[in-house]
Amino acid sequence: MNRDDIIRMARKAGAMFDHMTWVERDLAPVFERFANLVAAAERERIKWDTIHSCHPECDKPVCVAMRKAVLEEREACAKVCEAEGERVDASWVSCAFAIRERGAP
Repeated sequence: MNRDDIIRMARKAGAMFDHMTWVERDLAPVFERFANLVAAAERERIKWDTIHSCHPECDKPVCVAMRKAVLEEREACAKVCEAEGERVDASWVSCAFAIRERGAP
């Protein structure tokens, strides 16, 4: 989050700027709304940016996306091995099997 994001959220919360001074009699509601907006933005950022050590059933969007990407990459590698096995020899097929098994529970 940068300076412009914070100013945008402050304005959305109802704060008014006049030559860098606050123009509102009761600032408590403004700061409360502002704090809620900043906290919500941070929760949204963490939801997508943070990778943590978790369990295989974690439904956090970043973890689901990471598991999907790992499976897709693993399958792509196995297909390369299978293609080489058809062209060269069967030992490459064993490699493909090992790659796929690595992701098995």
